[in-house]
Amino acid sequence: MSSKSKQVRQKKNQPKKQKGKGKRKGKKKQKKVDKFAKVYSKQKKSAPVRDLYQVMRWPKYIKIQRQRKVLMKRLRVPPAINQFTNTLERNTAYQLFSLLSKYSPETKKQKKTRLQKVAESKVIGDNIKSKKPLTIKYGINHVTSLVERKKAKLVIIAHDVDPIELVVWLPALCRKMGIPYCIVKGKARLGKVVHKKTATALALTDVKQQDKNAFAKIIDICMPKFNDNVETRTKWGGGVLSSKARKAIEKNLESSQLSKKLMQEQKIRERIIKEKLEQQRLEEEAQKKKEEEAKNGKPEADKTEDKKTEKKKTKK
Repeated sequence: MSSKSKQVRQKKNQPKKQKGKGKRKGKKKQKKVDKFAKVYSKQKKSAPVRDLYQVMRWPKYIKIQRQRKVLMKRLRVPPAINQFTNTLERNTAYQLFSLLSKYSPETKKQKKTRLQKVAESKVIGDNIKSKKPLTIKYGINHVTSLVERKKAKLVIIAHDVDPIELVVWLPALCRKMGIPYCIVKGKARLGKVVHKKTATALALTDVKQQDKNAFAKIIDICMPKFNDNVETRTKWGGGVLSSKARKAIEKNLESSQLSKKLMQEQKIRERIIKEKLEQQRLEEEAQKKKEEEAKNGKPEADKTEDKKTEKKKTKK
């Protein structure tokens, strides 16, 4: 038999060591600690939420949008452009759009069915005249022509038209012609009413009898807010500083106020020192006088009294 096989047999025949015996009770095996493991707390919670705004790589169009918005805040905006920030309130806008939804123009299908019915009636011999339904007018050129001819009863303009030059003159034209207008948030919202992606301006030429009260209420709100509001026409916009710039200005103000306070305190100190010096000088003069009087024998006050008595005697 080989020496290797003998060694293996001897190992097999040896009794197995019982677990726990031969080891010291006090000592335990130390766990391996990973130096680079990130433990955020004792309970080993998940990583804290961080603001990754500056870390993220945003798409170019989003960057441009944000930069443009910041620029519009920082720069001084003239009143003609700034007036588009003054939009209709939420409740009145809801009322307006609920009214506009009733007068949305025909879709292609609806128009096709209407014209088909007219054609069928002509074939039969019935001269049925189908009037065009009362709808909203859209398209900037169409709306301007309606305003110039004073046929529009209400003009609705979007606040986010780009470029703004397409619409910037329309409020002035409405005011000149005496037609009520309002500025509403969202060209996409206007486009939805007209079955388009976007719409710059809409115009209502007339309203059904049942909707006249609601329409009159909207006009009563729009006239003072937009047509008769002089403040919005003359108010400049923008000029809003960033938080960093504001903090710097505040810091400068605080420092200037501190310097003013220090100057005032210094002046008060100088005045107090002057007063003290003056008092000290007066005390020294008084002391010198006393010393002189002591040297001469009689005080000056007694001498003056003697002189007075002598004068009285001579008069007698």
